Amino acid sequence: MTADDASTRPERRATGGRSRQRVVAALAVLVSGGAAFLLASSALDLVREQLHHNCGMQPPGSEGAGTWFCSDGIGYLGIAGVLGMGWLAVVLSGVLIALLVRPSGQARPALVILAAVSAAWVLGLTWSGSTTNVQDQYAPMTGAEYWIEAVGPAAMVSAIGIAVGVLSLLPTGPLSWILGIVAIVLLVVATMLQPGLSLNLVPAVGLLTAATVRAIDVDTVLGRRPRQARQARQRDASRGRASG
Repeated sequence: MTADDASTRPERRATGGRSRQRVVAALAVLVSGGAAFLLASSALDLVREQLHHNCGMQPPGSEGAGTWFCSDGIGYLGIAGVLGMGWLAVVLSGVLIALLVRPSGQARPALVILAAVSAAWVLGLTWSGSTTNVQDQYAPMTGAEYWIEAVGPAAMVSAIGIAVGVLSLLPTGPLSWILGIVAIVLLVVATMLQPGLSLNLVPAVGLLTAATVRAIDVDTVLGRRPRQARQARQRDASRGRASG
């Protein structure tokens, strides 16, 4: 094997490793998007049964007092469509960024920003609906208070998780992907606290996973072979000068 072959093999290995890294990152986003779609019905349970969007109570003393009366399924098509558009946009964008953007320094911030957008999308929309679409004048709590009770803990954990995800962009090396893993775990916990947010929080988990995968240094994973190849080239060059 010639010196040129020895020098190009580690480079080809690193190039192949980075390509596989991008594929794994894209698959993380795609799988999370599929899982979120399967859990989409939980969003309707959240907005109707827990947040009482498009619902109201009858006055005290009347028939049905103390009971929520809500719109039929058609009344929730709007919120379903808006949440679905957010889901589709972040999943498609995340897959394309994870797969096609080669520099990790550009791909990772974009993926983390998409995760933040996905979380903010569902939290903002459910908050807005709770403050405007709940007829709470005869209810024991306001629409905002129902949101705080049902979504507040998950929203807080989500915010912390996204903040940690942003912090993971600052360092390099193992600390970066360790912070990324912490952010992923926090988003998973938030989803478990309120499964009704799954349609948009699960893709955020996938996006943070993709950003963490892209944070791993391929050359480090491959070990010291590239450095050994450089040393071999230097030895070959020294022998050539000595023989000359």
